Amino acid sequence: MKALFVAVSANAKTGPIPATITERASCWSGCALYESGCYAFYGALGHFWKGVSDGTRGGSWDELCAKVAALPKRTLWRYAQAGDLPGADDAIDAELLWQLVASNRGKRVIAFTHKPVLPDTPTAHRNQSIIAAANAVGFTINLSANNPAEADALADLGIGPVVTILAHDYARRAVRRRSKSRPDEWVETVGEWRDRIAALPRHTPAGRRIAICPATYTDATCKSCGACTTQREAVIGFPAHGPWRVVEKATAARDVPLGESWAFRDHRTMAEVIAEGKAASI
Repeated sequence: MKALFVAVSANAKTGPIPATITERASCWSGCALYESGCYAFYGALGHFWKGVSDGTRGGSWDELCAKVAALPKRTLWRYAQAGDLPGADDAIDAELLWQLVASNRGKRVIAFTHKPVLPDTPTAHRNQSIIAAANAVGFTINLSANNPAEADALADLGIGPVVTILAHDYARRAVRRRSKSRPDEWVETVGEWRDRIAALPRHTPAGRRIAICPATYTDATCKSCGACTTQREAVIGFPAHGPWRVVEKATAARDVPLGESWAFRDHRTMAEVIAEGKAASI
């Protein structure tokens, strides 16, 4: 498995912490965002990800693990800014992951996965066991949900913390700059943002609290926050960003059975899902 280790990330959302990229083959091709709005396909990150996947950047898994092992204790780092847990397509390679888990001992990792853990197929069941074991020994793997309803199903497994994609409306409005030399600029105050989203759901359908990622409405970063390194009950929500209209369309189909491929385009929009939810609650 090919990977790239970056000693100090230039990603404005993570802040200046170590980060890695894992080759594209690690991603589940049935993921809702696979070629359908995933931020990792675009911009500078997409360029680096292609290089890692082609073998022109980065190095081997052994090299990655050696660099993680050499990090000072308590270092906060981000696994896979692009890519997923090691292993081809839908399956996790337990041997490679445990090599990384051992290298991470004493550090604080932020990791996410879209690898399928539902329904109860042999691959999903094996993925569940591997993720649960990694979380139990301190290698935090967040289960990534496509929407709050799916977040409930993942949380019910009890194998790790959960994050979810939210509608773009949850994000604080800003002018986005293409050039890194020109930072984004907020166009509404935090108070205006809070007032605007007050009517939006702040809990999953099963009643779990949704904590919106502070990097989407303040100048916080992964380095200053660190919430995704913890085992917790709250579901952390990330408003759709980048090509967010594509993301909303790709992740809004609650009728797609958990664990089945989302690799088709006939989805309801997030606006339609929210409207249906509001109508049902009246």
